[in-house]
Amino acid sequence: MRLVNRLATLLLGCALLGVGLLLIVEVFAVALGRESVVVDRAAWYRTLTGTRLEDPWVRTGIVAAGVLGLLILWGQLVRWKPDRLPTRLADGWHLQRRSVERQLATAANAVPGVESASARVRREGLGWRTRIRAVGDASVSMAVEFTVRRELERLGASPHDHVGVQMIRSGSRPRTDVPRVEG
Repeated sequence: MRLVNRLATLLLGCALLGVGLLLIVEVFAVALGRESVVVDRAAWYRTLTGTRLEDPWVRTGIVAAGVLGLLILWGQLVRWKPDRLPTRLADGWHLQRRSVERQLATAANAVPGVESASARVRREGLGWRTRIRAVGDASVSMAVEFTVRRELERLGASPHDHVGVQMIRSGSRPRTDVPRVEG
């Protein structure tokens, strides 16, 4: 989304710069009493004074401008997951969020008693907020948290960052996608 924001900003900036330069040229033409350079002022005046709100193209333009404005506002207000996470290892260094999540899930999977684990990492101020969801017995929760904290410290996170561990009991329901063999 960062790329889309930058491209939209570049496009909007170029359009505003072009319109501003055109406006400066037109103002100088009016100040010097000359004909307009690009814009036919008389035709613009007739169009603007003769246009009614009931005209369909006016309403279409208003709706399109409103929708575009709302889309730009939505794009700026939505909190996107960060691609990079700051680290304390060196000033200005960052780690890829997905890579950190994979490493934390692998570390949690290495704990005896854990069948599978997933990790979610978000930036919280200058630190990280980590959520681990693991399938296994609840008694290994502390071991999973200790292992994840050790891995976070190795990756350069603060030891005071939040780590939440959610243990889910493995299901005792039989799997329906595996054929039963009786014999």
